[in-house]
Amino acid sequence: MSMKEWIMGVTFFGMILLWALSPVLNINLAIVAFLGLSVLILANVYTLEDIRQGGGDALETFIWFAILYMMSTALDDMGFMKTLGAQLADYISGYSWVTVYILLTVLYIAIHYLFVSQTAHLLALYAVFLQVAVSAGVPAALMAFMLSFATNLFAAITPQASSSNILFVGSGFLPSKDIYKQGAVITVLNTIIFLLATPWIMWASELLGVMNN
Repeated sequence: MSMKEWIMGVTFFGMILLWALSPVLNINLAIVAFLGLSVLILANVYTLEDIRQGGGDALETFIWFAILYMMSTALDDMGFMKTLGAQLADYISGYSWVTVYILLTVLYIAIHYLFVSQTAHLLALYAVFLQVAVSAGVPAALMAFMLSFATNLFAAITPQASSSNILFVGSGFLPSKDIYKQGAVITVLNTIIFLLATPWIMWASELLGVMNN
């Protein structure tokens, strides 16, 4: 075995050992991964050029995804989302519940341009928007279902809107600008469809419930 192979083997064994003992040593698994990668890079076993060639655009997207994810999470931690909810409640207080229902849905989807994760978006805004809608007279079940649908349909709006989009970006089949364009069109169409269909779904569910009783 060459020196580099020995370094790779020892590093791999050390990472497995740290991974197994992480609960006892209270070590974050991400630190273990970066520690192993740092050893390989410093020993010139795995170079930055190897990383770039192996990951390509997908690796760059993952890096940007991580940065944007932390930034969007920080907005919630700093209280931005709660402030946004309070401001929304003031602005829409005089509208009918149908108008509020449409405005909040569209805004909930459009704000996803600031997020890189459906989960982060859901945790930060779902409860806020639902509370504002119910306070304005929107039926709670209707708004809850629509926000749930929206959390899924806006996954195509940007290249970083969902972690699965990284696979599409990394493949190089569609440039980012095309994903923005086509994602916007698909998201608008889905929003219109679900805005019109959700009340009918709720009505049908209530009707079936009455019939079953």
